[in-house]
This record gives sequence, C-alpha cells and structure tokens, in this order.
Amino acid sequence: MSTNSKQQSCLALMAHADDETLGAGGTLAKLSQNGWRVDVVFLSDGVVQTRGDTVQDNRHHGEEACQRLGLNVPVYLGFRDQKFDTYAMADIAGAVGELGLSPDLIVTHVDTDLNQDHRITLEAAKIIGRPRQKPVSILGVEIPKTSFWNTQTFAPNYYVDITDTLSTKIHAFEAYAHEKKPFPHAFSTEMIELLATYHGAHAGFGKAEAFKIYRGYEGRLP
Repeated sequence: MSTNSKQQSCLALMAHADDETLGAGGTLAKLSQNGWRVDVVFLSDGVVQTRGDTVQDNRHHGEEACQRLGLNVPVYLGFRDQKFDTYAMADIAGAVGELGLSPDLIVTHVDTDLNQDHRITLEAAKIIGRPRQKPVSILGVEIPKTSFWNTQTFAPNYYVDITDTLSTKIHAFEAYAHEKKPFPHAFSTEMIELLATYHGAHAGFGKAEAFKIYRGYEGRLP
C-alpha cells in the first residue's frame, strides 16, 4: 500500500450492485483500512428485471454491503441493467465524469467477461482513467460465473493478499439477499472462499484476489 502523505483515492466503477464485493471486496476493504478513500459507482440503477415481471431491487443491499466493507455510500447512475449497449458511450462516461472524482486507481471489469454490461463499463473506465492531469492505474476484476463462462481465460497478472479481509468480503456479500446462492453456485460463500484460496495458491498468499492490470503506476496500486 502507498505511504504517501496525501490520501490516495480509488474508484470502484462497476456495472451492477454486487460486482464490487464479488470481484474486489477484500481488496477494497483493505484499501479503506489502509487509509484510502474508496468511492463505489454503479452504472446501473440497482434494479434487476428478472424472468417474468419480477423486479429485484438491490440498492439497499448494495449500500449495506459497502458499509460492511468500510466504504462510502455507493452512487447509482441509473442506466438500465443489461441495456448499457442502448446508450452512447459519451453519455455513460459523461455521467461518471460529472461526479467530479479524481481517482489514483480505478477498479473495474475485464474485457474477457461474458456480460456485455461489464465490458462496456471497462470502456467507460478507460475513458475516465485517461492520464490527462495525473497517472491513473486501472485494474480489472474477475466476476465469478460471468468470467468463467465466456470461453476466454481470465489471465490475471496482479494479486492482492486478502487473507485478513476475506471474512469481511463474505460478510458484505451476505447483504445481497437476492444474489446469494447455495453451493456449488459461483455466488455462494463457499465458492467465494474457494476462489480466494485458488488465487492465493497461485500467488503464494493464504487468500487472494486476482486482477488484470490495464495500466499500472508506482504508488497507485493496492
């Protein structure tokens, strides 16, 4: 972690409520514990239209999860879930830019993800993260299930030790009553721990989260 006197800032730019916890909950909690400001921004409105006419509202669950991770209250930008491709990229990136954030690090999705909303969110992050006034590191996360099922291997090249924050991550995910599933579903607490163990074994840590570096700068990475 950086030891700069100036507070470091991380923007977790995610497509949907639960992505922040599933992909990087342990790392975001660790950043917060180490003095970083962590802002969570969801491009979606936090409301999922499931099969039939059922509406699933994850907004309050997202707020609770972020609180459990020790993060600021999340912002929902209101783009329709699974409909990001119907909006102009300038409108999506512009909505993020209007928040006036100035992150040193952006944590977002990866281009190998099956979910189109996730891939579009990455493109918005690249626009927001252009190093115009200062360097901005960009890390892509693995989302269980949507990364697994795209027949494109998630190839991490950066690992964060979350041995001490895995329990916080799991506790945060438990706030998502609509998303938590029984084992062996990818969205089960058991699978979250197994994935952390798997990445930890690769990295030499007890438990780890894995990332792909899209841009990395000294002092601006976890």
